[in-house]
Amino acid sequence: MDENPGMGQQGLYYYLLLMTKALAIYGVDQLPVNGGQTLDWRRQVAMKLMNLQKADGSWANENARWWEHDPSLVTSYSLISLEILYRGL
Repeated sequence: MDENPGMGQQGLYYYLLLMTKALAIYGVDQLPVNGGQTLDWRRQVAMKLMNLQKADGSWANENARWWEHDPSLVTSYSLISLEILYRGL
């Protein structure tokens, strides 16, 4: 959840959106992780987005690649992700 795999912060919000869509459609709530543990991915994505939200309510990436520095675009990605998480798709 901390980075777009292999890309660091580039495209982080789009990655979170696509991961949210894919896992919601797949219908899993827990992901297996090292040591036999599971991860509540829905909670992790929601917490990540809430922690990245700016004081004015928007989201924006410090990395400008793929226009992710644009708050209008990235706020849209974030709100769609949160809606999917809330609805449980």
